[in-house]
Amino acid sequence: MPRPVLSSTSSRRPSRGATPGSATSGVPAMLRALGVRPSRRLGQNFLIDPRVAERIASLVSDAREPVLEIGPGLGALTTLLARTGRPLVAVEVDFRLAEALEATLAPWPAARVLRGDILEQRLEEFVGADAGARVTVVGNLPYSITTPAIEWILAQGPRVRRAVLMVQREYAERLAAAPGTKAYGSLTVFVSLHAEIETLFRASPGAFHPRPDVESVVLDLRPRPWPDTSGEERALAERLARAGVGTRRKTVVNSLARGMEIDAARVRELLASAGIEAERRGETLGVDEWIRLARVWRGVGRA
Repeated sequence: MPRPVLSSTSSRRPSRGATPGSATSGVPAMLRALGVRPSRRLGQNFLIDPRVAERIASLVSDAREPVLEIGPGLGALTTLLARTGRPLVAVEVDFRLAEALEATLAPWPAARVLRGDILEQRLEEFVGADAGARVTVVGNLPYSITTPAIEWILAQGPRVRRAVLMVQREYAERLAAAPGTKAYGSLTVFVSLHAEIETLFRASPGAFHPRPDVESVVLDLRPRPWPDTSGEERALAERLARAGVGTRRKTVVNSLARGMEIDAARVRELLASAGIEAERRGETLGVDEWIRLARVWRGVGRA
């Protein structure tokens, strides 16, 4: 489904001579001038409510804080961040939008545009080789790359201090879901193993052009490993959760036997050692239980 791309506009007076980065409501005219038709594939729905961009920018209040922006679009948020003089890299996959944004950011030498797909980039290209350098990631994530983008962010480890991300409301609910609920799944487990998530505020469909069919939510994602776990334990817990939750409404013993390709009787023994009832559904297990099972599984050489 399409996702909003931040642009620099207001919901009031249209301007015939609007240029990218201006605070007017001439989004359709600006897009026509650039030869851009909103792409469903790229998830391009442009923000026409400047209050949303201002609210996101206010969350990154330290002007010295380096920022990496994913999907800047026409640059509403980008411009607000660049004005502080902070180091800023905006990664835009649409080359026409990237070219226009380069002109918009010309007054701020610390801000630059990188043309390309964020999933193909390395963080070192933005912050250099200094292992202690940390950035804040901001961005509106198209639905088609939301999970890969979050995986990319979390793969950067402590070099990402936090991420302020706009995602679909339904997706945000999956990240924050409780065990046993319909939205809970292996994605919930994965993100919980590597980060803390807080929902900050919603953006209604009417704040965008074209109007999307769904609400959006801005999240604060703060990378951190699940307390008192090793990387190997977390990786195995992810693998077990994918196998155990992948087929809903099946018992965890049957799901794990099939997904991990081992005998069901042996799975029962491992579950018992972890203090988990074999007849439970995989989607009812909390993150702490997946960690406990991973430790047992790894301890008997099943990893």
